[in-house]
Amino acid sequence: MKSLWIIPSAILGVNVLFILFGLITNSGFVGSFMGGTAAIFTDPLIIIAGILIGIFLPKKDIKMFLLILLIGTGVITVIFHFIINTSFFMTDIIRFNNILILSSIVFLLKGIKLAR
Repeated sequence: MKSLWIIPSAILGVNVLFILFGLITNSGFVGSFMGGTAAIFTDPLIIIAGILIGIFLPKKDIKMFLLILLIGTGVITVIFHFIINTSFFMTDIIRFNNILILSSIVFLLKGIKLAR
């Protein structure tokens, strides 16, 4: 867990920087992307998937960590694409981002709890 916290922190940091970039430049694309992120963030399937991936992320092996985080999130996003019958690719990108954000938060909280 010594260096694995960098990846989830980077995911969260990039999202925060993206929001700040949108606020500074008054960009409509960033606003629509973050609005979609906030809207899909409340979907129970996304919440459950993000929590499960965050719980099952290993604390020591970086290869398995990246495999589960990126490939697992991608597979779940593709499954949701076909189950929900999404017609827009942008919705899938937002779902992918939401699952990454939730799993990063859960992994960091799990690491904080184990560090005590």
